[in-house]
Amino acid sequence: MDQTAAMEVGIPVLNLELMHQFYCEVLGCTEVRRADITAELSRGLTTSAEGYVNVWLQTPNGEVIKLMHPSVPSSRTPRVDFLTERTGIAYLTFYCSNLDEVLAKAEANGATLRSDRELTSGSIGVKLCFFDDPEGNVIELVEPPA
Repeated sequence: MDQTAAMEVGIPVLNLELMHQFYCEVLGCTEVRRADITAELSRGLTTSAEGYVNVWLQTPNGEVIKLMHPSVPSSRTPRVDFLTERTGIAYLTFYCSNLDEVLAKAEANGATLRSDRELTSGSIGVKLCFFDDPEGNVIELVEPPA
């Protein structure tokens, strides 16, 4: 494959405004496009039976997260204690230079820390943590050693 653009990932969301705010304010994403996807097109694509709003958010490093808000509410994926207890995409990783600041902002905006807080100290040679965003999608933060 000759990849022609940065990878994109789609995340179905229940509350578009809440998730838009979280990904922009906490993770520094910027909205680059928004479109109403018709039911006819979304059925053909097998993305939604009744259409949806798709919002493209670009990360600070150029990747794209697409927030998909269906016309008919979807069900929330059940939370698991350990990420390897289910198949599918388990988490998104963001590398940063200020993990403590980003995690504090995430928690102030509805995120729930999954990891032992001790792992954010750097005692294992790198600072890292996993947290659930406000709708339960898992985010990993990694701050490499300076």
